[in-house]
Order: sequence, then structure tokens, then C-alpha cells
Amino acid sequence: KTRLLCSLPAMLLTSLFFMDQNISVRVVNNPENKLKKGAAYNLDMVALGVITFALSIVGLPWMCGATVQSMNHVKAMTETKFNEQTGDLEIVDVTETRTTGFVMHGMIAATLGLLPLLRSVPIPVVSGVFLFLGRKLMSGNSFLQRLRDTFAERTRLPEGHPIRTIGRKRAGLFTSIQLACLCGLWAFKQNTSTAIFFPSVIGMLMLIRAFMLPKIFTKRELFELGEYS
Repeated sequence: KTRLLCSLPAMLLTSLFFMDQNISVRVVNNPENKLKKGAAYNLDMVALGVITFALSIVGLPWMCGATVQSMNHVKAMTETKFNEQTGDLEIVDVTETRTTGFVMHGMIAATLGLLPLLRSVPIPVVSGVFLFLGRKLMSGNSFLQRLRDTFAERTRLPEGHPIRTIGRKRAGLFTSIQLACLCGLWAFKQNTSTAIFFPSVIGMLMLIRAFMLPKIFTKRELFELGEYS
């Protein structure tokens, strides 16, 4: 009976790991990053499963790909140039190497000798570092860009922008649905009594995208929004 009861949180945790890992690797392997080495999604999941099994046996914390840290690592290894026509930074090349990853994790391991010193660092300082990293990552977020562009003049937007191709009303409706999903997801996660079901809510977002949105928007509209969503 105990094993059967444990299966429910185990399935939810498995779903969380699967989605969190896939979100991280797919964001990193976005074609806009112009990575040359191929992706290995299945191999990543096998490695994650082996690592999770080993950590569970020895009682150590689980781990998986971290989206914010992974994307900031990619940005740190990216060479960019300024496009005078669009006024944006464009990616020229990304240095793909494992050396920086090993060095960073080696430095993290070295902090074990600094635990007495790290304990004196205030929590708001640590939170500020993560806030800064998250804020940097938001600069390329298409949802936030569309949210901002909702209040911009149509003539100042790029030619391929959804507001210019399908109209401000339809693009605004799509953005509003995204915003409602984000608020609902955040409220669900913040509630301690429902937080354990957080992975299943993420799964519902996929159902909304697959079944609900096609009934509200045409294929053309979803295609145009897909370039920025």
C-alpha cells in the first residue's frame, strides 16, 4: 500500500524532471542560437535517469538542466554584432565547448571549503544574483517583447511582427491567454496545498496549445505568432 501511494508523487516528479530537462535543452538548442553540434535529447534523458537513480540510492539531492543558468551560459559564449537596420544584437557564433562547464562545476565543488563564509552571505544578496540572471534572460523572451509591443506604435514594429501581420487585437488576445496561463501557473505553484501537482499543470499548458488555441486562431495566425511565441 505504501509503495502504491508513493507512485503518485513519483509520477509527478518524473513528469517535472522530463519537462524541466526538455524545456532547458530545447531553449538552448533554439535555431536562433545557431549551434552547430547536433542535439541529443534521448541521450540526455538516459543520462538524467541514470544520475537520478544514483542520487536516489545515496540520498543526495536530485538535479536536472537549469533553464536560466543554461541560457546565461550560452549567452556568455555567444559572439554578437549590432544590426543598425533593426537596432538589435544578432548572434554571429557560439563557442561550443565542455571546458567552461567543467570549470564552473569545479568552482562550485570548491565552495564546499567556503561554507562557513557563505553562511554569512544574506539571502537577499543571493536572490538578487538570481534576479539579475533572470532579468538578463528576459531580454530575449518573445512573450515579454509582445507584451511590451502591445503599447507600441504599429509603424515602429518590424515588418514580420504579429501585430503588423495579423493585427493588434488578435495578437493581444494570444498574449492575454499566455498571461492568464502564466498567472494561473504561478498561483498554483505558490499554494502549498497544490504545489505538488505543479508538473500536471505544466502538462495542461500543452493541451491548451494543442487543442484550445487551434479553435480560437487560424493556422496562419498561429504560424505568425509561432515566430514570436
